[in-house]
Amino acid sequence: MIRYLFFDFDGTISDAYSLAFKSLVKTLDEFEFEFNKQDALKQLGNKMHIILKNLGLNAGHLETIRRRFYKHFIRGAKEGDIKLCVSINPLKKLKKEGYKLIVVSNSETSFLRASIKRLKIKGLFNRVFGAEKFSTKDEFLKKLFKKYKIKPEEAVYIGDRFSDIEFARDAGCIAIAIHNKCSWSNKTTIMKEKPDFIIKDFRGLGKVLKKLNKE
Repeated sequence: MIRYLFFDFDGTISDAYSLAFKSLVKTLDEFEFEFNKQDALKQLGNKMHIILKNLGLNAGHLETIRRRFYKHFIRGAKEGDIKLCVSINPLKKLKKEGYKLIVVSNSETSFLRASIKRLKIKGLFNRVFGAEKFSTKDEFLKKLFKKYKIKPEEAVYIGDRFSDIEFARDAGCIAIAIHNKCSWSNKTTIMKEKPDFIIKDFRGLGKVLKKLNKE
């Protein structure tokens, strides 16, 4: 019986792709760091320190640059440079039905909180965990399962990136890919990871849960 719904955030709940890229470019320009914008685009979705390392920044400057990025990222969220990817009304219904909704995201909690407030979805999620809480999503999911006595088969992870499918599978729970106009991975890349299910919105999630909980 599925009762726990774990979510990615950017590209799954919130359309923050343009804001993330704009904030990254602005930050690197401020530090006068030369980089290839296409390389930067390909890195989006990873934790910020990983993005910066992969772009070749000096390890000694990573923390300063990371903080500057989040300053721009959070400001953009507060100013409304984000929107919901799809209607979250089905999620409100699922919560009323007793499902627990939990965010585990590669964005830091300060950004997630600012986004949730701006999007007016405060109270939707039972818990919100940002990137500073873990090394990898799969290991963190396993820790949460153990801490809250959740069996992996009682949980699903919903995300828009190919890596979300990998993390869900490694954690032992059901992997649900969501793909629509604000997803950060294209459908071909996602399908290569063979998610258990693929949906385009949260109405689709409700249908998947009904199917799973009947079996």
